[in-house]
Amino acid sequence: MNPRGAIALVARREIVERGRQRSFVVSTVVTLVIIALVAVLPGVIGGGGPERYRVGVVGEASPPVAEAATAAAKRFEVEIEPQRVADRAAAERALEADDLDAAIIDGRTLLSRDSPPDELEQALQAGAQRAGSVSVLRERGLSPTAIERALSPPALATRTLEEAGAGDERRFVALAAVLLLYVQLLTYGLWVAAGVVEEKASRVVEILLAAIRPRELLAGKVIGLGLLGLAQLLLVVAVGAGLALASGTLEVEASALSTIGVVLLWFPLGYALYASMYAAAGALVSRQEDLQSSSGPLTLIVIASYLVSFQAIDDPSGGLARIASLVPFTAPLVQPVRLVTGEGSLVSALAAVAIIAITTLVIVRVAATIYERAVLRTGKPVRLREALRGPDGS
Repeated sequence: MNPRGAIALVARREIVERGRQRSFVVSTVVTLVIIALVAVLPGVIGGGGPERYRVGVVGEASPPVAEAATAAAKRFEVEIEPQRVADRAAAERALEADDLDAAIIDGRTLLSRDSPPDELEQALQAGAQRAGSVSVLRERGLSPTAIERALSPPALATRTLEEAGAGDERRFVALAAVLLLYVQLLTYGLWVAAGVVEEKASRVVEILLAAIRPRELLAGKVIGLGLLGLAQLLLVVAVGAGLALASGTLEVEASALSTIGVVLLWFPLGYALYASMYAAAGALVSRQEDLQSSSGPLTLIVIASYLVSFQAIDDPSGGLARIASLVPFTAPLVQPVRLVTGEGSLVSALAAVAIIAITTLVIVRVAATIYERAVLRTGKPVRLREALRGPDGS
């Protein structure tokens, strides 16, 4: 069998076998359920619209105030429902029974059971001021059109150097992207290592290596699990973004959504880098109990990169973010943050890709050597130096 066919066969085997595992199916379903809840619940819980208040209207001077306050209520994100009340005593009884939230008495007094909500009071005060101004201008002989023009001058045209809310949207996308990338890199890196150990412990690897070479087995395993991880990542992003947009929890421009595609490109780069090292770490041990000690340093590097990416979200133009975006082990998590927040450039992104690619090629060669020399050795864990030197010390 030619090398390309052997790699494809192993990759297909990994996809089918891992995709059928109960743990993979359950973890995918649980992740989608959590994503669905996070995406939908905020829109459902917070989607009731502005708070609605019932306001009693007492006396002939109160209706104009209530009418003006109702018109102004939208500015304060509330809705006012005026209700005519016979007299002050009836209004007080309604307030005590919680049938009213507030009452306007003779156009001069705001009555409530206790302190009214700030937004309601502001809307009613604005209505009282407008009603008073209309009354004064009407006494001066101004026509309704002139009064409206005097009390509703054109608002200032608002312009910003950046699109309103764009910074928050970018930060949200960057945070979500970093979290997803971190989880996927860590999960599938450990899966590669665990798969190697499992095959060593069950002696399956000896059967496989009778037909194909160790490097082909390593490449097929890494590629197969990587494709499976990318498919799961795409599914999670599609479901989460779709539900969030449909429920109104998330409102982003097309440009913000396009950045998700940019972020997804960094998963294969980071995965290829870390998965090769995790495979080598798995080849050094023969028991799952020993895997934590051999893969622990790699996990710490992934966690440290994740923490650095948070600093990059807070200060994407800072020195730490700039340096980390070019370091091969942190770039897969930091460079997407700088690109999403608008601080990264095409030149820096291409430089990071080149650095990661070169580093990955070197690590793949080293990892393949370790894998080839250690994957058939069972018993006590193999020392890294021993695997690099080979059994004859070369």
